[in-house]
Amino acid sequence: MERTLWKDISKIEDYFITYLLYKEGKPIESIALIRRMSKQEVEKDIIKSKIFLSKDSKKEIREDRLVKIISLPKKDRILYLKDIKEEEKNKLSDEIYNRYIKFKNQEDRIILIWLIGELNEERFLPFLRMELRSKNVNYRRLACSALGKMGNKGAKPWLEATLKDENPQVRQYAVKALSEIGDSHTLELLREVVLTDEKEYVKRAAKQSIKEIKNKLKN
Repeated sequence: MERTLWKDISKIEDYFITYLLYKEGKPIESIALIRRMSKQEVEKDIIKSKIFLSKDSKKEIREDRLVKIISLPKKDRILYLKDIKEEEKNKLSDEIYNRYIKFKNQEDRIILIWLIGELNEERFLPFLRMELRSKNVNYRRLACSALGKMGNKGAKPWLEATLKDENPQVRQYAVKALSEIGDSHTLELLREVVLTDEKEYVKRAAKQSIKEIKNKLKN
């Protein structure tokens, strides 16, 4: 569908041009500069296009739920997940699992990583491990956060390796996530962080995680 839109760009509605830039993976801030629009106007164009395209194809009607959830403000997504029934939750989880890789836009992927952490299903772990290796700092940072929420001990070595990440915010998120699943070996690594990390806020987070892990090990 997107290829057809580019081909007929002189004939399409103006808001689809915004959507095509979005589908190429450009951040909303960049699109706003290119299109000389406000961020809010860009977001409206994207939502309008998604809704139209979801109606344009029977195949995409099935996908409409996930598109709409991604387009919601965060507070509305939180309310949705709070009230969701188990059957609907399973359907949402299946859609994310089957379509995750298809979402190339940064804002969409960030929301999906957040959703994965909230849904807390083991089958999503390979996606989060993949994001820990991503070149995108936000993907790595939020993958750490999601792993912390999930509390799966299988992710402990991944997070411990992330303590060496080049980005201090990613290291901080890894430190916090390890407070949920760390062990005596983790304590040794966190003590090293306290001694050697260049950022004070990372050191503070490490000290706090050390306390939390020690308390858990005592109990």
